[in-house]
Amino acid sequence: MKVVWALIFLAGCALLVVAFQAMQQEIDIHRMRKLIILNTEDVKTKEDEILSSKGAMQKLTKELVPLDNQKNQLTKKMEELGKQKESSEQNLNTCRTQKTDAEQKKTERTSAINTLKTNQNAEIQKVQEEIQSLQKQILDRDTKICSYVDKEREEGRTLCEDKMAASKQ
Repeated sequence: MKVVWALIFLAGCALLVVAFQAMQQEIDIHRMRKLIILNTEDVKTKEDEILSSKGAMQKLTKELVPLDNQKNQLTKKMEELGKQKESSEQNLNTCRTQKTDAEQKKTERTSAINTLKTNQNAEIQKVQEEIQSLQKQILDRDTKICSYVDKEREEGRTLCEDKMAASKQ
């Protein structure tokens, strides 16, 4: 009988151990369910946040499309303006070069004209001096001729009167 009591005692102990483990498992299961529920709520909250973020991103993306187009247009305009600027600078440099060349040619021509004028004035002065010298020689010659001309004749008198009047001047 002791054996029976011992078996009953052991069976009772085993029952207590199994009951304790069952209760422990129930408590763990209950705690896990609460964690699962909390985690599920957190996941739903995070999903909602993700969806709202996604919607906001799509909205921002839609708003960015026109801005991107504007950016592209402005970039193209800037490139065109840069090309126009380069072209204008090249034209300006060409014009400056042509202006410098024209000014040099003008200066050269002006100096050449001034030289020619100076030479021409000198030549004119020489020619006038020669003319005056020749006129003086002619007048002297005519005066000498008049001294040999017969003044009693009409032709000689008329010829010499003109010469004498010119020599007195």
